[in-house]
Amino acid sequence: MTLYEVERAIYECIDEETGEIIDFERLNQLDMEKQSKIDNIACWYKQLNAETEAINNEIEILKIRRQKKKDNAENLKNYLSEILGGKKFESSRAVITWRKSEEVKITDEDRLPAMLMREKVTFEADKKAIKEAIKSGQRIDGAYIEHKNNISIN
Repeated sequence: MTLYEVERAIYECIDEETGEIIDFERLNQLDMEKQSKIDNIACWYKQLNAETEAINNEIEILKIRRQKKKDNAENLKNYLSEILGGKKFESSRAVITWRKSEEVKITDEDRLPAMLMREKVTFEADKKAIKEAIKSGQRIDGAYIEHKNNISIN
């Protein structure tokens, strides 16, 4: 019997016209069942909250573990990059190659032309526009293109 059904059965133990209790024994039995159901629901609620908290704690632990693994992987990648110095490597289990990339470095954002700035919450350098301008032959005070060699591990 659901809590709703118990509540309805309790009303059936009372005479609607007079308000007198018709069946004391049944009323006591239903009241005990109601109290038991309320207690069970309250305990279930507490259990769900405890499980939610445990899951949140586990999520935080996993986030920390994930970051440590990510940092370790980045450190290993940097170590291989330093050891190989741009040379390729291949074995039956791993292939290390290199790809060229470019990144705009801003040395003095205040010296950049306004047309090469874009609006976010505040102004910041538009690296894509700056890169295009430098590649097209313009000299941009406050920025240059740094050529990089990035490792790729598969």
